[in-house]
Amino acid sequence: MSSRRSQPLLPDGLLRAQRGLRRVAVGLDFSLQSEFALARALRLPLAHGAAFSVLHVSPPLDGHAGPDGTVDGERCLRRSVSSAVKRLRQRPDVDVREELRTGDAPHEAAELAKDQGVEVLVVGRPHPTQPVKPLPEDAMVMRLVREVDASVLVVMPRPGRVYHRPLVAVNFSRESRRALELTMRLCPVSTPIEVLHVVDLRQEEAALLHEDASLTSRLRLRQEREDAARRALGRFLAPYRETGRVMESHVRFGDPCECILAQAREGDADLLTLGMSSANPPTAVTEGVLRHSRCDVLISRHAAPPTPLPDGGGTPAS
Repeated sequence: MSSRRSQPLLPDGLLRAQRGLRRVAVGLDFSLQSEFALARALRLPLAHGAAFSVLHVSPPLDGHAGPDGTVDGERCLRRSVSSAVKRLRQRPDVDVREELRTGDAPHEAAELAKDQGVEVLVVGRPHPTQPVKPLPEDAMVMRLVREVDASVLVVMPRPGRVYHRPLVAVNFSRESRRALELTMRLCPVSTPIEVLHVVDLRQEEAALLHEDASLTSRLRLRQEREDAARRALGRFLAPYRETGRVMESHVRFGDPCECILAQAREGDADLLTLGMSSANPPTAVTEGVLRHSRCDVLISRHAAPPTPLPDGGGTPAS
């Protein structure tokens, strides 16, 4: 692993304005972890005139034989919305919305995100057990990330404060660029951002070992790949240096999931961000990081660009 700290091109004080979030939703099941999610959502930077939706999805009749279960859900949701309104009393421009739905939670959250154009859905996850066990494959958080076509912020049950040690894993794709930009929007401009790129040489090194290649050849391969990764990472971060951001770049070798989690632990990250395409399901790396992370995880997800027409034309006019 190697690291490098990049200095901004602009001096302090010449920072571009941050764009706040315009549409945020938080999912509640009235557990302790969802209360932490609500507290985190209320700390996010909201744009002028933003919509802040508080969502609760009840199974039919909340599992009760009569209608009382749904009524109880409505009362609890109303108390949570009232609490959010009080917390945002200095922001009368923010529209706080109460969303009570019945059905399958991931499906209803996906519908809400689609209908309202939600930018970030905030949800809580259970507190890690000791010894730490990964989230099960069928956990609600895992289903939400798979089914909701919006960025999802998964919050650990711990006191919320402004993120000060964010880590963004990048692979130079459009998705990882958007993940970095979304992280920049969530954090104060004075917050340094750590950026990690993982080089996976396991197959190539295994082939060299199979060919009985010398240690010098294997070291040369690593050095060449690290140099190439550093150049690519420098080009990737260059457009953001003029914003006044300080970014610390890291390059690691090995299994991407293990490297990302190791970097988060060693850097004591409080936010770990990965990019994801709406056109594809979550990768094994994305799900592995989400299942094993000990800090908040932001899965940045944006709509895929329109597919060109077969004849090479653009998107058809409406």
